[in-house]
Amino acid sequence: KSRYIPALDGLRTLAVVAVVLYHLNLTWAQGGLLGVTIFFVLSGYLITRLLLNEVAKTGHIDLKSFWIRRIRRLFPAVVTVVVVTCALCTIFNHVMLTKMRPDILPSLLFFNNWWQIAQDASYFSRLTGASPFTHLWFLGVEMQFYLIWPLLFYLYKKIFRLPGRKRACFFFLIPAFLSLAAMICLYHPGSDPSRVYYGTDTMGFTLFLGMFLGALRHNYPVLCTPVSRKRQLPVFSGMFGITLLLFLLVKGSNSFLYLGGMFVISVFFAVMILFTENQRTLAQELPLASQTALLGKYSYNIYLWHYPVIVLLLTAFH
Repeated sequence: KSRYIPALDGLRTLAVVAVVLYHLNLTWAQGGLLGVTIFFVLSGYLITRLLLNEVAKTGHIDLKSFWIRRIRRLFPAVVTVVVVTCALCTIFNHVMLTKMRPDILPSLLFFNNWWQIAQDASYFSRLTGASPFTHLWFLGVEMQFYLIWPLLFYLYKKIFRLPGRKRACFFFLIPAFLSLAAMICLYHPGSDPSRVYYGTDTMGFTLFLGMFLGALRHNYPVLCTPVSRKRQLPVFSGMFGITLLLFLLVKGSNSFLYLGGMFVISVFFAVMILFTENQRTLAQELPLASQTALLGKYSYNIYLWHYPVIVLLLTAFH
């Protein structure tokens, strides 16, 4: 119950719709790949909030229970997608089945992103002929984050015991900046950026910034104060407008994304998450709020299923 925050369902809806439009290869929605960035920042934020609450209540974290919950949340849905997709390809598309067979194990074991890197596969090529499991690189990064998170949190707790413990949350900026440095160093302008886009090391700052936001909000309750009623809608409209502009204007081939732009955009999304959670009443009063919340609630399943559907339909009509 402490993990689910209905006010954030609108952001989940925005993120998943952007990703779907991007994968439809619409020329005006090339920035839709930033929807994944929203998901990463949200993940880091919510997981950190949840576990900080657990520490506050019990004094410790049950890591076994934490990992079991994550596996129960992610694994059954992924298995279903893989099994159903394989069954459909067995019946209707043997060529696709042969092509995607090497992607099955990496997808089920959550290292699809590193598998794509090892195969020198491009995330930015056209969908025609693509594997229906390409999008599962995202879950690889997520699960790998869940594995390294306890180490980071252990260090955070050690620092938290020192004087000035409220400032311990700034510890999470260290891995964030190291990840940013890795992206900048490994990116080669003019070349395909898939390596730095797929990499847990290079995209990790999106999750670490979410962790920082979660710890910052926990340690500084003043950040939970909503803005005045008069300013809520203008601020929200401005943030929403900037997000739409990013989705419309940014392209995966833009060098500025991998030279610091993605980091700045992630910081903006973190601010947007904090504002949205603080203005829960506003989120419920907006037009189509209930429909948007419903889409956001099922955003994980929508993300899992949309790409195989798109790829299989495209191959069926080509």
